[in-house]
Amino acid sequence: MRRHHALDARPRRLALPLAAALAVLAAVVPMVAHGAPSKSELQQKISAAQQHERDLHGSVAQENTRIAGFQGSIDDLTTRLNAVETTLGVQQRQLETTQSQLRDARVKLTTLKGSLANDRKQLAAQLVAQYKSPPEDIVSVILDAKGFSGLIERVDDMRRLRVHNVSVTADVSSAQKAVALQTQKLTTLEQRRQTIANGSLLQRDQVARLRLAVVNKQLTFVHARSRTNAKLESLQSTRRDLQSSLHKIEAREAAAAATPTFGGPGSGTTSNVGGTGSFVSHGGDTGFFQAPGTNYSVNEEPELAGRLDRLGRALGLHLIGISGYRTPQHSVEVGGFADDPHTRGEASDTPGVEGVSEATLEQYGLTRPFGGAAEADHIQLLGSI
Repeated sequence: MRRHHALDARPRRLALPLAAALAVLAAVVPMVAHGAPSKSELQQKISAAQQHERDLHGSVAQENTRIAGFQGSIDDLTTRLNAVETTLGVQQRQLETTQSQLRDARVKLTTLKGSLANDRKQLAAQLVAQYKSPPEDIVSVILDAKGFSGLIERVDDMRRLRVHNVSVTADVSSAQKAVALQTQKLTTLEQRRQTIANGSLLQRDQVARLRLAVVNKQLTFVHARSRTNAKLESLQSTRRDLQSSLHKIEAREAAAAATPTFGGPGSGTTSNVGGTGSFVSHGGDTGFFQAPGTNYSVNEEPELAGRLDRLGRALGLHLIGISGYRTPQHSVEVGGFADDPHTRGEASDTPGVEGVSEATLEQYGLTRPFGGAAEADHIQLLGSI
């Protein structure tokens, strides 16, 4: 309190009756809602969730081990598949060479067949001509010859015809053999091409199918691990919700333990009204802190400081007591009065408490008796006004 009117003109507030005090406590520490789990039930559920989490972590570790084991087989099969692919490359080049040879052989076979057909045509034409005009015998040639020179010419013609017949017949026979040989070569090349293609592709397909089977088995455990991780995340979320509920219950219990009970005789008051002890700060960042040179050891000051400390800790406030008990002379010097509450050890000027509502102050047995911004940090015990 700094500056105000005469104390006798201010209305005095009476102590709350027991029923009103209990109503205030009911607002501060609400009971657990009907059907909501109790603290012990929450603790049991949290313990069960933590055990389940450990089990799931174990399952994930086992699945990781199995997945890693499959990876070794997959790597080995991948190496084998790469080797097969290299072999396939060599065989593919052989196949391309064989196919080129096969194309050349087919072209040559086509040429030989054409030549054979032409030779056969010539031979057939010659046979037809001989059938229609049989060759002359030597007697006819001699009788029909016109002189010796004509005889020689006729004999030469007969010889050339005989040589031509033999040549045509030989060409046909040679062409037939060449066609047969080329056909056999073509068949061999075709079989070789098919063997190379079938063998290489079969080997590659076998390794690829084996690798795919191992990968599918690995994926089975990967999917199982994903499902386990999803269960684990859901369980952890549920466990965090349970812990949050438990923390709220513990916070309410702590608030209940820290909130003083005040009222008439037999109400279990924790007030220290009239005490002569001094308030000792517990340290830390929140609570009540007595400024150097101030006195909080007279009359209600220790109790007032204690309640302010509990209020500050509960609300996370740093409250500084800059004025507790003052002598009448000192009170006048700082702008108060010779008989104000400070001179009786009943008040504290406490920066940091200005934003706390009157209802919250009452929950801790405190009050702000004077209105206005200048007196927003002037705090006294509820019921001492």
